[in-house]
Amino acid sequence: MHAGGNSYIRQNDETGPLPGRWSPGSFMPDERRPGEECRRRQPVVRRILRVVLVALVVVSALFVVSRIAAPYLVSSSLVRSAMERAVSQWTGHQVTMSGTPEIEFWPKPRVSLNGVTISKPGADGMEVLGRIEKLSATFGLYSAMRGRPQFDAFHLLRPRFHVDRDSNGRLDWASEGLLSAAVREVEPRDGDAQMLGAEFDASVGAVTIEDGSIELTDETSGHLLVVNGISAEIAWPRLSQALKATAQLDAGGLAIKLDFSSPQPLLLFSGRDASLSATLDAAAFAARFDGIVNLTDGLFRSGALALSAKDIAALKAWSGIRLAGLDNVKQAQLTAELARVGEELRLDGLEFDVNDIHGTGILSLSRPAGAKPRVSGTLAFDRLNITRLLSAFSLDLPSADEESQATERPPRLLQWLDFDLTLSATRADLPPFELGDVAASILATGKAAQFDIADAAFEGGDLTASFIGAGSGFARGGDLTLSIRNADFSAVADHLKVAGPVARGKGSVDLTVNIRQPPWETGLSDMSGIFTFASQGGVLTGIDAPAIRRLASTSAYFQLSAGGDGSMPYDQLDYSARFASGTAEVLKARLVGPDETLTVSGIVPYADNALALLGELSATDPDDEAAYPRLRFFIGGAWPDPVITPIYLPPANPLK
Repeated sequence: MHAGGNSYIRQNDETGPLPGRWSPGSFMPDERRPGEECRRRQPVVRRILRVVLVALVVVSALFVVSRIAAPYLVSSSLVRSAMERAVSQWTGHQVTMSGTPEIEFWPKPRVSLNGVTISKPGADGMEVLGRIEKLSATFGLYSAMRGRPQFDAFHLLRPRFHVDRDSNGRLDWASEGLLSAAVREVEPRDGDAQMLGAEFDASVGAVTIEDGSIELTDETSGHLLVVNGISAEIAWPRLSQALKATAQLDAGGLAIKLDFSSPQPLLLFSGRDASLSATLDAAAFAARFDGIVNLTDGLFRSGALALSAKDIAALKAWSGIRLAGLDNVKQAQLTAELARVGEELRLDGLEFDVNDIHGTGILSLSRPAGAKPRVSGTLAFDRLNITRLLSAFSLDLPSADEESQATERPPRLLQWLDFDLTLSATRADLPPFELGDVAASILATGKAAQFDIADAAFEGGDLTASFIGAGSGFARGGDLTLSIRNADFSAVADHLKVAGPVARGKGSVDLTVNIRQPPWETGLSDMSGIFTFASQGGVLTGIDAPAIRRLASTSAYFQLSAGGDGSMPYDQLDYSARFASGTAEVLKARLVGPDETLTVSGIVPYADNALALLGELSATDPDDEAAYPRLRFFIGGAWPDPVITPIYLPPANPLK
């Protein structure tokens, strides 16, 4: 029995619990199974890691061995000649180099050529188009071992390029190279793309330019454009694909950053319409364009345009521009949708700011046959200063710091452009006055110059004006016509700070003036014309009729101020005068009051601030002549406090 018990125990240890027998382990989880699974997975993971490590070691060994063996496997002369041939094929011109090539194999194979010269045959021998101090590029090791190295990631150190543009717009870099062939064969494709046959679609890659320069000579204009300090990164995977470039350059001492991209670079280079996005940024100005351009005509076709002059003084110093009125401009910016219709360039949705002047509108630029380019359109302002407006458009107005000699003045914009503009403004300043709801126009061509205010609210009334220049500008004066209707001349007098007697009431003015000198140089003595004023209802301050009668009865002469600060009411006031050469001739001066009427005639030598007038006070109603007898007097002395000398009439019947 004891033995049997041991037998049972051994059997249980070896085979587990027998069926139908209770065992504590039969109701507990088997903790050995996860460990067994981990032990089964570990060999698999170790095998994968071993394979990966072996592969890495093999690849690294092959890489190191290839770099070590490369100098013995790759011919430097083959790489050099292939590099020269590649550059020559791209440019279509002869390429030579000085010195020995430099070939590096770590970390990537790279070849460098020193003293590269690009030239073409000319009338007087070989004509140099460019020189590159050092030209380098990476190449494929396997392709080089096969004798046909493929180059990528070009780096140009201190390249110097010379480009001539002839009268037909053709560049002397045009050739039979790969790029020129692709330019000739490219075709536009829908979606702002370009299409190029596979035989012309060469790989380009990345191009880096360090400290480069370009000299562009325009045969037509004779201008020479020099751009130095060019540092650029160009990404152009293949000729058929988009081109992107970022550059920093020095143009005439001004640092400029350029961002440029085009999905149709070959169409752009071929002189056809192409999509382009470009941004220029400098300390003095900034510009952005996104649209269609055509380099053959040097024209924008259509797109969004933004211009900003951030520092006018710096821009003026950099560009060398001398332009009248430019000194008054501190900053300016412009945005518009540009479109070309025939020979006309339109700026739709125009929005601009010049100093504190904000405006919107539509402008167009055209060039009629045999005439200057013309700027025309409609501009609307929230608020503007008319004097500054004329200066901003440089309508022959001088800047604040100009010399008085006309020969020393900077050129006017009218020498380059004609203007035909319609203007409107909610508020407008014409110091010392303010106009409202202004509708105006500017016409300045090679034969005529005219500035009109067709309508404007003026001190509760309406104002219209026209200034027609004598000739093609305003430098020789012109004719000014001004009309004011139903304005409050109390406010006018306050703005003008007029001293002496002043008519205060609603009135109208008509003024016709001929100016023989430029408006900014002329004085009243240089003007001639006719002035007319009419008012229905008001008071004439500084004239006290009862005081004048009282003083006339006791004094042989007296100053106007002796009569006190009274005023003379009127129902109707009419005044007109002809003036020229510093003297005004009073044609009519009649004030009709409720009780008395005042009439004045004579001349006013205003150049000397003098008066020579004959005045008369009489009864408005003849039946009141006894109460207001006729009083005549001479007005002399100086304005605004003249001397009044009564003129005593003889008695009606001297024999009595």
